[in-house]
Amino acid sequence: MTIEAPPESFGLSVCSKPPVAQSTNPVLRDLRTEFRDLLFDVCRVKEDYKEGGFRGMLERQFGTVQDLIADVFTGPGLHPTIGGIVPESGTALGAALNGELDRTEAPHLRFTNSVEARASESGFWAAGAVSHMQFDWYRVYDVGSLRMPQVTVAIKHFNLPEMPFFGLGDQTTLRNRSLFKLTETELPILVDFPVAWGLTLSAQATTLYATSDPSRTFISRFSESSVPGIRARTTYVVPGLIATYRSPDVLYGLSGEARVSYEAYEALAGGPFSFERFEARMAVHYGLEDRPILQGKFSYLQSLVRTSRLSGEANLVISEPRAHSAVPFYLQPTLGGGDIHNENWLRSYTNYRFRAPNVVAYAVTYEKRLVDPFGLFIYAQWGKTGLNPHELGFDRLKRSIGVGMTLRLGGRSVAEFSFAWGGGEGSHIYSTGNTNNAIGFGARAAGTVGLRGVF
Repeated sequence: MTIEAPPESFGLSVCSKPPVAQSTNPVLRDLRTEFRDLLFDVCRVKEDYKEGGFRGMLERQFGTVQDLIADVFTGPGLHPTIGGIVPESGTALGAALNGELDRTEAPHLRFTNSVEARASESGFWAAGAVSHMQFDWYRVYDVGSLRMPQVTVAIKHFNLPEMPFFGLGDQTTLRNRSLFKLTETELPILVDFPVAWGLTLSAQATTLYATSDPSRTFISRFSESSVPGIRARTTYVVPGLIATYRSPDVLYGLSGEARVSYEAYEALAGGPFSFERFEARMAVHYGLEDRPILQGKFSYLQSLVRTSRLSGEANLVISEPRAHSAVPFYLQPTLGGGDIHNENWLRSYTNYRFRAPNVVAYAVTYEKRLVDPFGLFIYAQWGKTGLNPHELGFDRLKRSIGVGMTLRLGGRSVAEFSFAWGGGEGSHIYSTGNTNNAIGFGARAAGTVGLRGVF
């Protein structure tokens, strides 16, 4: 009798991915695929632990555990979601159903979609759906990636019962903190046309409905003459144009991205609140690892800055009201902590601290990857708001300095924790995270434009 040795004795994996039963129902097919992948991931984690124990998994940077977490929270199928809705909403829990049309079903079309709802204990909730459609009309080949035209259609609803407001402009105080309820429904359509060398031109059309319901304290401190749109119920049609650039390759350690957009907010109902908005933002990154100067005179610094980079960022928002119109306060950008889009500027201040039609902000950040999936960053930020564009000079900029940690999965940050100080209003701890936007829908997502979940 011959005794066969088990596969693992030869260094072979006993884990496998059997074929998924065919189904004409794409949702059922995705659920079956998700269940198969989770069983495969659990098997690999067990196999990884048997091979080298906890120390061996640490040496391999918990790669199998990262794959398991990624498949639990992202990709096709039904997933739990954890994250925020907006700053001040608290941690929100929910579920997302993600799907993808198979290439064999439509060879010249890639169709991915996501439906999600989430809610927090404090009464904030949001729900929506998004579809990304890539059309093989033409192809743009950048370094190591292939891009095609893409259409994104979405619908999102936000119910935000307690949003803080401190007044308009930089000269406001914490004592004026007042609350208002904001309800917002968005129906955006975005069409992306990749050009070449990392450049993408886009056209968008958005229908926006927003209402503001101020608290009694809010009404007692502010009036319609000083804060436009206190009790407004506005309906907008917002056409816009966008140009986006992302460097397709790293040159001498340098890479970067930039975005310029123009939007015309045409108020169809709710009052004289039509305005135009221009936004420009850019970031330049310099990878410090493997620089020739570090291999020469400063070789002792090479281990310190390995897997690290230095970044500089700038962001500008200009809002210009039409004749006899104003920009409603709830559609004005903010600085301080996090804003309604979870952008983080001036983190040493409380969330939504400064609000005005016009905003400028700058940042310098040093990032270093520690042991996957953790990273460290140190940053300095400056910024100010202005009721008029000419107020956005370099004088009297607000400032913040801080440190933070990131949790990365699949090469992208899914959670971030930071501590900041400076600016004269104490220190502030800020955290953010979103599982459904972490990795997209697999490896092919790396070459797409804006492929992400609902929120």
